[in-house]
Amino acid sequence: MPDDASLAFVPNREVRVVPAGWQHPRDARGRYVPVLPSGYVSDDGEHVDLMPEPTGATEIAAYETVSEGTPISPAFPDTTEGRLALVNYCAEHATTFGDHRAGAEAWAAILFGDASVGLDGTVRA
Repeated sequence: MPDDASLAFVPNREVRVVPAGWQHPRDARGRYVPVLPSGYVSDDGEHVDLMPEPTGATEIAAYETVSEGTPISPAFPDTTEGRLALVNYCAEHATTFGDHRAGAEAWAAILFGDASVGLDGTVRA
C-alpha cells in the first residue's frame, strides 16, 4: 500500500425518524425497496422515491445508507428508552458494514454520535 494511502470511512448507517406504525415498502419478493429519507432533494430534478414526512407520532429505526436506504432494525419509540433499545438491537442483530459487528457502545456512537465505519468494518470516533 502506498505511503499516502488512507482508509476510506463512509457514513453507512443512520437513524431515520418515521411515522409511527409506518412499514417500509417491499418488492414482490418481500425484499425491502431502497428509499431516500424525507426531505431529500435530487440534484438533477429527477423523481426519487422518498420516505413519508414524519408528522404526528414518530418512531426511530436504523437504516443502511449504502443504497438509498433500507431498514436494518425495527422501529422503536423516539424516547430515551427507545434509543437504548435501538442501540442494543443493532449490537445484537445488525452489522456495521459487510459482515462486521460492533457492541452497543460503538452502535451508540455510530447512530447518535460522531463515529464512522471504515470499509474494513472498523469503527472510529
